[in-house]
Amino acid sequence: MAAIDTNVLVRLCMSDDPEQCRRAQDFVQRNAPVFASQLSVLELAWVLGSVYERPKQTIIQALRALLDNQDLNPEVPTVIESALDRWEGSGADFADCFILESIQAQGQAPLATFDRKLGKLPGTVLI
Repeated sequence: MAAIDTNVLVRLCMSDDPEQCRRAQDFVQRNAPVFASQLSVLELAWVLGSVYERPKQTIIQALRALLDNQDLNPEVPTVIESALDRWEGSGADFADCFILESIQAQGQAPLATFDRKLGKLPGTVLI
């Protein structure tokens, strides 16, 4: 299975470079379904927030659209979806919610943290 990196995901989400967007869409259509690693999805959320300054709700919608796209095969989509649900209802960062959901999916708990926002979430312990 072919895979795509964060830059391709950004082009698909933002369509800000018409030529790269067309090439990304063509690649995905020719190779569907394409694999998107957890790290690429996590980095996509960071790029959308930090570089493109998109609000939290817009990032959540973009990542949910990625999960719903039949041409994409994200790594462990249930963890991504759970992290989005947790992030939507909290003040924690998406990366922290993603880490928490990832460790819980592996049956590991609690997650020790110094982060006060993350430490408020179930499954964590503030140390």
